[in-house]
Amino acid sequence: MNEFSVAFKVVSERSCPLYAADDLFVLTGQAVQMPMGHASCLILIREMTNLLFNTIAPAAATGFEEIKDEIFNCGGCTGLIKFQMEDNPEILDLEHDAASGESPDSESTAQGKEDGKRNGVVVSGEISEISPSELLQFFHMHQKTGKLILDAAGGTGRVAFREGAIIGAKFQERENKEAIFALLRERRGRFNFFRGIPPSLFEVEDIGDFMMILMEGIKRMDEEEG
Repeated sequence: MNEFSVAFKVVSERSCPLYAADDLFVLTGQAVQMPMGHASCLILIREMTNLLFNTIAPAAATGFEEIKDEIFNCGGCTGLIKFQMEDNPEILDLEHDAASGESPDSESTAQGKEDGKRNGVVVSGEISEISPSELLQFFHMHQKTGKLILDAAGGTGRVAFREGAIIGAKFQERENKEAIFALLRERRGRFNFFRGIPPSLFEVEDIGDFMMILMEGIKRMDEEEG
């Protein structure tokens, strides 16, 4: 996928629990950057991921001319936001802040970090709202390092990430790729993502190409359902 960086600005908001009008998101070919000091909404991440592959990436070749005036929606929870492409010179500043860990709203960021320290959980939620395949894509795209624990109907699954690559997985009696394939079928339960892995795991090889594993898992699901 070609490298690009596109800003989206929230132009209207109704009862959104996380974002407000004028908040700015930055979408690149590999990641979504949330407004500094705000939590990452996985429902919005899902919408932005679909937007990336179905609309943004194809439009990159023409400089995004055909979508510059288009209004996009995210209304997957209790609220609704509308956002539009924004030619904003602050994009580079936001990217610098994200890379350095700094934030214009240091108080909000500090509170978010303190909340995360309570039990080590960085992100948590319901599998019924965000499917396992979307979760895996989220942590892969954002090059996260840590452990994803899924307390699903079929049992407890564990997936370890190093900079977005899957370096190990266990679910039921299965390990690695077979564990991932089984986890993709789960539709109910909760998930928690814990930051960090033991030093010994930094030298472990990943279990394979992420997209190839995901595509194979989805293919198997389609064949079973067909």
